[in-house]
Amino acid sequence: MDVIIVTLIGGILATSARVVFLELVSKFRAVHVDMIKVVGSLYHGSYEHSLLKGVGAHFLFGIIAAFIYLFLISVFSPATILASLGYGALLGFFHGCVVSFALTVIIDENHPIPQFRRYGHEVAIYYWIAQILYGLVVGAIIGFVHPTLFS
Repeated sequence: MDVIIVTLIGGILATSARVVFLELVSKFRAVHVDMIKVVGSLYHGSYEHSLLKGVGAHFLFGIIAAFIYLFLISVFSPATILASLGYGALLGFFHGCVVSFALTVIIDENHPIPQFRRYGHEVAIYYWIAQILYGLVVGAIIGFVHPTLFS
């Protein structure tokens, strides 16, 4: 039971860190990284309620990914918080590669709202960095609490 609670908390905190990072990039850089509304409007094709749907999708996928990260980090059974942090960052790096590429292709070519079709490579790089941050947070929480899947 502790493993589930720790992973839920880790997923929520890591997703929050990713969202805050992307919002800060949007606020302080020229590029607008509004992935929450982009994802929220991707399936229904409407800007209406895209924030609420995007937040729900982001946190749902963030929590699911936290369980996958926990499983993969547990396979290596890191002995220290720093090792867990490193595995989390590494997972975030590779996960970020896949997600950034996939989102670039899906959004640039197929998004139903034309204003979101200008996603661009700079946004993909920021989302990749955000995914590494996500992995760092999940790795830190797993390393600190050290829930074990395999005894």
